[in-house]
Amino acid sequence: MKNYFFGVVVFIGMMAMFALTANAQKVGGYKEIAKDDAGAQAAAAFAVSSQAEKTSRSIELVLVHKAERQIVAGSNYRLCLKVTSQGEDGEADVTHFVQVVVYQNLKREYSLTSWTKSDCDEDDD
Repeated sequence: MKNYFFGVVVFIGMMAMFALTANAQKVGGYKEIAKDDAGAQAAAAFAVSSQAEKTSRSIELVLVHKAERQIVAGSNYRLCLKVTSQGEDGEADVTHFVQVVVYQNLKREYSLTSWTKSDCDEDDD
């Protein structure tokens, strides 16, 4: 009877452990996070300022449309952003969507990996 009880307890413990790990963040895959997540907002602000500096144009963040995070040696933030960019000379400013990837290393330093125009409706896995 003791062996049966012990076996049941071990089985239940193993099932609970598997259930908990099934919901954990998997290393290597992107997982959707809240648009107002502090990390996503910081990555978005960095992406906009970095791209503005690179292009020597004014770019303003309007909103974070979608946010995902990938756990690596640090974090990758894949964000869909609505931004307003300074128009060419004599042209009006343009509001559009971009998909960006921002890497944050273990020292919490950011780097802009990609910045591409996007409609933000499709997943690009």
